[in-house]
This record gives sequence, structure tokens and C-alpha cells, in this order.
Amino acid sequence: MEKARGDSVSRLAWSMGKFLSKGIFSILSVGSLPNHIAFIMDGNRRYEKMQNMARGAGHKAGYVALMKLLYYCYELGVKYVTVYGFSIDNFKRPPEDVDYLMGLVIKMIEELLKEGSIVSKYGIRLYIIGNLKLLSEPVRVAAERAMAATANNTKAALLICVAYTSYDEIVHALQESCMAKRMKLKH
Repeated sequence: MEKARGDSVSRLAWSMGKFLSKGIFSILSVGSLPNHIAFIMDGNRRYEKMQNMARGAGHKAGYVALMKLLYYCYELGVKYVTVYGFSIDNFKRPPEDVDYLMGLVIKMIEELLKEGSIVSKYGIRLYIIGNLKLLSEPVRVAAERAMAATANNTKAALLICVAYTSYDEIVHALQESCMAKRMKLKH
């Protein structure tokens, strides 16, 4: 009897929360919204330490928070969201930290590709950008699979920056430009 009442209360609370969320979204969406929002995933380890959490729990908490933020963004009609998830500088961390974070990247990609995920619900196209050559093969394969699987989604976009820095991006763009110029001069 007590369990049934607890289940009823949980369902009621969930329904009320959903109703309030829809009301808040309706009010917020009346005003002008940005077309593009970016998030820098930083401070997960500091949060973990401050909360005396187990190793890796801060990154999991950051991931859960990110999923909630993505839901709110797409529910409100934001078309483009960029997440700066893993800088090239992060490769300087201890190998076990890098391996853990890369495992989290793979898990996130797999969850985003599941039926009923935020990606399928909102028609989101995934772009995983950065110097993908720096990633391990399993992460690179997961990234390529995700981009191919969502290539026909056109309602919104999620850009996930992995192995990325602005400096590397500028250098890469200059190298491509120089190569194109050389090819043009040869012909």
C-alpha cells in the first residue's frame, strides 16, 4: 500500500514538473532566442573534489547536466549547440584520465544514437569536430558512425568539439589553404 502511494506521488510530481516546464518554455519562447549556444565543459574534476565524489563522478554529473541543458535548448528552439568537450591540452593528463574521458565520449555518442534519444526526438545532426586523427580508433570510429547516422537530420545541430583548440584549427586551416594554393599553381 505504501509503495503504491509513493508511486502515485512520484507520477503526480513528474506530471506537475512536466506541466510547469511546458508553461515556462511557452513563456520563454515568446521572446527572442539565440540561434547558437555554446557550452564549455570545464570544472568537472573541481566539482568532484568539492563534493567529495568518487573519481570520475564529476564528469558523469557534468554529462547529466549537459543532457538537461541540451533538452532545454532544443525544446526552446535553439538550432545550433556547440559543446567544447575535450581540448587537445587535455591529452597531457594522466593516461588513465584520458582513457576514462574517451570512454565517456564513446558512451555519450552511443546514447545519442539510441532510438528515442534527444537526437532522434529533435532531428539533430551530430558534428564531431577537431583533430580527429589524435583520437584512438574506437573513439574516431564512433564519431564517424554518429556523423554518418545523423547526416540526414536537418532540424538542429549539435557540434561536439573533441581534440580541439582554436590554435590547432587556425594552423589546420592555413595548411589546407596553402595546399590548395600549391595545387592551383601546379595546374
